[in-house]
Amino acid sequence: MKKDTRKRHAAAAAVVLGSIIFYLIWYWQDGVIITPDSDSYLMMQADREPLYCIFLWLMRELFGHDIYLDAAVVVQCVLAGIATAVFTLSLKKRFDLNRIVTFLVWAIQCGLTFLNRYVAHRKYSYFNSIRTEALAYSLYLFLILGLLAILYDKSREGVLLSLIWAVVLTSIRKQMVVAFGLIFLAVLYAWWKNKGWKKALLYAALFVALGLGSTRLIDCTYNYVCRGVFTMHTGDSSFILGNELYAANEGMAERITDDVNRAIFLEILARADAEEYNIQYAGEGWYGLQDHYSMSYDRIKFDIVMPVIREYQDSVGMAETDREDNYNAIAGTIMKEILRPCVPDLFKIFVVNVISGFITTLLKVHPVLNVVAPFLYAAYIALFVWLAAKGSYKKENSSLLFAALVMTALVATIILTSATIYCQMRYMLYNTGLFYQAGLIMLHEALR
Repeated sequence: MKKDTRKRHAAAAAVVLGSIIFYLIWYWQDGVIITPDSDSYLMMQADREPLYCIFLWLMRELFGHDIYLDAAVVVQCVLAGIATAVFTLSLKKRFDLNRIVTFLVWAIQCGLTFLNRYVAHRKYSYFNSIRTEALAYSLYLFLILGLLAILYDKSREGVLLSLIWAVVLTSIRKQMVVAFGLIFLAVLYAWWKNKGWKKALLYAALFVALGLGSTRLIDCTYNYVCRGVFTMHTGDSSFILGNELYAANEGMAERITDDVNRAIFLEILARADAEEYNIQYAGEGWYGLQDHYSMSYDRIKFDIVMPVIREYQDSVGMAETDREDNYNAIAGTIMKEILRPCVPDLFKIFVVNVISGFITTLLKVHPVLNVVAPFLYAAYIALFVWLAAKGSYKKENSSLLFAALVMTALVATIILTSATIYCQMRYMLYNTGLFYQAGLIMLHEALR
């Protein structure tokens, strides 16, 4: 018995060590990757969520200016290795996977890095880059494990861990607010039989409120310490403004009541038009619109909106402590006042984003792959329905709950991202590996 335990521990240690080495290889090969977004986190800009900025600051304090980026990347790679190993071993234990399927689950997770390094346009591993995904991808796996503990074990510890990971993830990337929706649904499903719908609904709502409140407190406290003002980071009050400005035209200026805001709006439109960032410059068809919109979104938000508002603040000599609240007030007010006339084009953009999101999550937008993606979804759903019809849901370790969680997370991520920004690959990769892993585990169960 002790010998078997030692073998299991040795095998687990080998998986952890092998996973860490796998991710460190890309750091050894490519070094630290600086991206266009990196400076905004390194400089702790007000428009960025707090925790990745704090992480980089902590690395700088611990290791000094000369090597702190290398230290940060090593930590990211080690965390990726640990997360991959723990996730793989946890799925093996929960679903009683054999060695071959366990290896394939591990290979799928690692395979995403191969794709990013050799196939995707970026040509590097996210884990040795200075961007939020380098932490968020790994922590997302721990969130999924917490959600599985809620769904399968009805575990209070799972609720606590899921909330912690959701708060951390959302404080790294606001896109991860989707985690609270997943927690809400998981708690509701797990507790309604024992506690009844009303109590389960109340507990789920309280947990989500606690998590969102904690996220807000972290954000405001961070800004108070760094900038002397207790407020959320810039941009939260105007989350769809970039979408609206892409679809806006000068005729909408009459809907803006404040003279200063109207002048800012017109200046933004003029600069966007000069760079051809407006919807009228989009190509033909859904792909032409999606491609042009995804190219224009960040440029509008960071190269035009932010400089125009900052220039106004400079011109009136606004105090530094007042700037973030003023920025949020201007952007938020413009967003609300031009929303109605933008709705038709916003809906068009949303639909295009959703189509792109479903394809990008599994493959890549391409004339051939666009046709393949629906068949992959159909196969996943067919396998799910077939297992359900066979009564798999009655088994304690049925893969159906995992498969349902993955599909729910995938759809929720696509819808949220489509409504607020655009579905580029790095926003969708959180659920890519999970989809193939869940499909594989369902297939394994079906063939047993």
